[in-house]
Amino acid sequence: MHARSAAWLLSLIIAGAAAWGYTIVTSEFDAAGAPRALCFVVIGAAGVLSIFLFPHLKQGRTLQLAIWLPAISLRILLLPAAPSDDVSRYLWEGQLVNEGMSPYAQTADSESVRAYRDAQWALMNHKDQPTAYPPLSELSFAVVAQVAYHSLAFKLLFVFADLLTLAAVLRLLQLRGIALQYSGFYALSPIILIAYAGEGHFDALMVAALAWGVWAAADGREKLSSFLVAMATGVKWISLPLLPFVIWGNEQSKEGGVFAIWTALRQRSPHLFIALLTLIFPALYFWESLPALFEGLFRFGGTRSFNGPVYDIMLLGLNLPRAVCSSLVIGLLAVVCLWRWSLRGRCTLDAHVRWILGVLIVLSPTVHFWYLGWVLPFVCLRPSLPWIILSLTSGLYFLVWSNEIWGLSVWQRWGLWSPFFLALIYEIWSTRGRVMFPIRRTLGESVTISIIIPTLNIVDKLEGALSCVAQQTLQPIEIICVDAGSSDGTVALAKANALPVSVIESEQGRGQQIATGIAAASGSWVCILHADALLSPQALECLDRSVSVDPEVCGGALGQRFADNHAELLPIEVLNDGRALFSRTAFGDQVQFFHRMTALRHQLMPAQPLMEDVESSWRLRETSGFVFMNQPCEVCHRSWNASEWFTRFRLVMSLVSRYRFARLRSRGQAEALSHSLYREYYKCGK
Repeated sequence: MHARSAAWLLSLIIAGAAAWGYTIVTSEFDAAGAPRALCFVVIGAAGVLSIFLFPHLKQGRTLQLAIWLPAISLRILLLPAAPSDDVSRYLWEGQLVNEGMSPYAQTADSESVRAYRDAQWALMNHKDQPTAYPPLSELSFAVVAQVAYHSLAFKLLFVFADLLTLAAVLRLLQLRGIALQYSGFYALSPIILIAYAGEGHFDALMVAALAWGVWAAADGREKLSSFLVAMATGVKWISLPLLPFVIWGNEQSKEGGVFAIWTALRQRSPHLFIALLTLIFPALYFWESLPALFEGLFRFGGTRSFNGPVYDIMLLGLNLPRAVCSSLVIGLLAVVCLWRWSLRGRCTLDAHVRWILGVLIVLSPTVHFWYLGWVLPFVCLRPSLPWIILSLTSGLYFLVWSNEIWGLSVWQRWGLWSPFFLALIYEIWSTRGRVMFPIRRTLGESVTISIIIPTLNIVDKLEGALSCVAQQTLQPIEIICVDAGSSDGTVALAKANALPVSVIESEQGRGQQIATGIAAASGSWVCILHADALLSPQALECLDRSVSVDPEVCGGALGQRFADNHAELLPIEVLNDGRALFSRTAFGDQVQFFHRMTALRHQLMPAQPLMEDVESSWRLRETSGFVFMNQPCEVCHRSWNASEWFTRFRLVMSLVSRYRFARLRSRGQAEALSHSLYREYYKCGK
């Protein structure tokens, strides 16, 4: 068995053992929290590691099985865990609806429903609080309770919805040409596994409808998208701010004022009608008692709080009145929604979903760990270090069961939230804020790709590089070999090839050669292929799909795997993937690509002999969107031989670190340093 496959299987076995361990220690819902937190973190760490260790499989049934089998197995292992006390409320309120009573008409401890008190009622929490679940949720509870008055029935329904969400995520990743294993950030997350299979929270229904609604919008099925996002809102109110983006998000009227509003309403009236009908129809069943629902919403959102990072700082740190805290977070959320609204039509729907739901989670007075499941399906489309970290540290949530008083201490809350905010600060700092305000291309422009190959005495490798381009399912419009004075027949080989290859000359230095090639290219996109790298047959097709969908993307990298499967090379591959994904820094052998006009306008490719790949990555992330697609090419491992593995690793880390410190001072100092680093690098032997 290959080292990568063996390591991947081992990580999944560890995740499975931790999932079963969680089930064992959670025979009761109020079981001690420390063992549960430990199992949570182990599941999460092993799950994330398995994504980076995912075997290099061809598209097809084997790849799908490698994603679905671990996801289903982990959920089965967690099904026997004790359900949340929320499930008892679902069951009991579903029974009330089946008996023709409205759960909004009274609280659970009311004397009018004494006759319905049973074992599930006894397990319920907050019996004195009015319910805040929307009508569609209550009708769903009634259907399940009618079929089987047991918590397992709800768990099975929610796991089914959860797997539907995974299917939607896979569709979206495929639509964008991004690696399907990124779905693991959702499918293998302990938040998702424990929230739905373990505890049985109904949020799975909302997330499934929302994920498929985003897919429908991406696939051009706008009316279906309006229906599904309205369904999500009908299950849980937090999707409500997203509805306008689905109904009117792509409308960019050239008119102004009242006429523009009237035109938009008229054009999108079918979508609005579908959304309103979806929301209103279930509410008719509870029409007489429906006003009490709004009291429940107010009581839940305005009189209680738990683990809300921003809300707690205002309420407990600044001692502001609760009404003031609630007003401030509502105002902040409104500002974010207006900001995203100003970007409608220029961003994908999933980008709006990530921002709005993410900000809603951070600003919410109450944040339970399963709330993070709202945003994780969409994190898969653009993996983000802050959210991945939070999906691990949120295991501290379970310490509430070990504390003397139900709740988290100040230090526990700091441990849960501070890594997230530190990673968020790094992400904003490293991109100079462009993660929030990237330069956007015009969506819908034709995608044409030019391949640029920098050459210098590589006749023995160039034929393989050209051959892999010839095998692409989507052909480039041109191949440009930028030669720096080869004397071994490289130029003759390039000119004799049957492909549309042109050869131009440049000064020596890879950065200079690539910059010359970008200036000479005629494609709207340029893909930088090193002569010792072999693209997978679908590489350019995946690139085309990715950049055609998302106007924020102006560059990125495909990925890299070594030709030989030696165990000592696996850490290098994992580190390279992690660096490219989370720090937006790619090496040249990971096959960089750029939007040509953006690259020229902002001088993304520096004319320097070494670190041109690192520097261009940093310039790109400081300018616009970067995507690491993880569609790896195959590269030679000769410079990473086992006997000198550590020496080379130390050399590369030293060079990159020194360049990083110089870059912190100025671009000029970093460029000057690159020349001495170049001499040191090749003196030690590449």
